[in-house]
Amino acid sequence: MRAARRPDGKARARRAERPVMKPDPGQWLDRLVRLSSRPGVSLAMVAAIALVDYTIPQQELAFLPRALVDEPCHLATALIVLGALTRWRGRQPSRPFSLAMLSASLLIDLDHLPLEFGSAVLTAGTPRPYTHALWVVGVLASVAGIAGRRARARDGAARAVSTIAAGAACGVGAHFLRDVATAPIALWWPGSSAGMQLPYLWYLAA
Repeated sequence: MRAARRPDGKARARRAERPVMKPDPGQWLDRLVRLSSRPGVSLAMVAAIALVDYTIPQQELAFLPRALVDEPCHLATALIVLGALTRWRGRQPSRPFSLAMLSASLLIDLDHLPLEFGSAVLTAGTPRPYTHALWVVGVLASVAGIAGRRARARDGAARAVSTIAAGAACGVGAHFLRDVATAPIALWWPGSSAGMQLPYLWYLAA
């Protein structure tokens, strides 16, 4: 019986030169968006949101417990909108767009922190912070449009800014979609400080 041949130096060198496949951290995002684009999954998230909202009196909770209940519902709302956008386009948005959208749908609530620390600098005269208004969506959309025009001249940085700003605008818009159905919000500030609220069932139907 012949002994197994040992790989020579050249064979070992070729093996060492083979590229090591590193895990792609963006794959989880692609899978999440793809999963959210399935109608059955979207309906399941709608049902979960309704169950949480009808069983937990969020407005009676302190800030941190309320955030732990409300923020997952905001993220689920953004995923539902992102899934609908994916189905409408026939393909997934880019990773930067999706990440910016999901992040913005949560980060916009950081404007509540000054009030929790005793300052009304962002909330004087309005039911929610001044940045909980449509002007924020307008600013982000304008940045996306302006940068998009520059991106046509093959400006890579402008293309990235346009994509991220567009994603953030959609994320903030998805956040307001839930907010306007759960408590009054001054969407038209600074034009009006009056709070408005839509029927909750409109939110679920949307």
